[in-house]
Amino acid sequence: MILVADAGGTKCHWAVVGGSTCGIISTSGINPVTMSTSQTSAVLRDELLPQLYDTQISEIYFYGAGCIDGAAATLELERTMHDVFPTAKIEIRSDMLGAARALCGRERGVACILGTGSNSALYDGVRIVSNVPPLGYILGDEGGGACIGRMVVADALKGLMPREIVEALYEECRTSYTDIIENVYRRPNANRFLASFVPFAARHIGQAEIARCVDRAFEAFAERNLLQYDGITSTPVHFTGGVAAAFGSRLRSVLGRYSIEVGRIEASPIDAMVKYHTVKG
Repeated sequence: MILVADAGGTKCHWAVVGGSTCGIISTSGINPVTMSTSQTSAVLRDELLPQLYDTQISEIYFYGAGCIDGAAATLELERTMHDVFPTAKIEIRSDMLGAARALCGRERGVACILGTGSNSALYDGVRIVSNVPPLGYILGDEGGGACIGRMVVADALKGLMPREIVEALYEECRTSYTDIIENVYRRPNANRFLASFVPFAARHIGQAEIARCVDRAFEAFAERNLLQYDGITSTPVHFTGGVAAAFGSRLRSVLGRYSIEVGRIEASPIDAMVKYHTVKG
């Protein structure tokens, strides 16, 4: 059996593939940069193995945030996985390459991830040839959930939205001015906290002020990322991630203003990752 993993810091989806069958299971996320070896091992042994029911795994293709070829953290993750699956062939690659293989297959294109954060890369059908650094939610991650959440929350707190929208945000998200400040400046994982406002934005996208926040985020993604790639207006651009899926029509509309053609939009790349590794040619 083959395991194909799409790993983020919050959740990891594993496709268990054998013959014509494929099942999807989930565990907590795995990020070799932010997690210790013991934490990673606990996810593999305590969450993944019990769901495999003694299934023999011969190959593992793991795509994850924080996975950089040759980096110490990635090599440590590989050793940890070998401890759990000693006979398996293991390949660990970046989530960006995983998205490119899933979205573009073996064709040239630009692959983009719009989730909690954002990323993009020009892919030649085999490898990533250019990547504008995403820089994280403080310096970058334009178009991602933390970016959208930051814009919505900031406009709400500064009085740039109608009172009824601000009151709805407090009520639906079970938060307050004090709670927002506490979570953004004094608690860990501020990026995840800000991204948690994306469902609110999606529910209220009919409000002009909310729609403008989403559009501004996508405009920034286009101007600070996509337009840096040579030939972007003649290259298919594909997306994966919850934010891209939630706001697909607005994403197409905004990028259309830059003459950027949006191709596929997938909430999750896992099914296409499986196809890449099981269908030849």
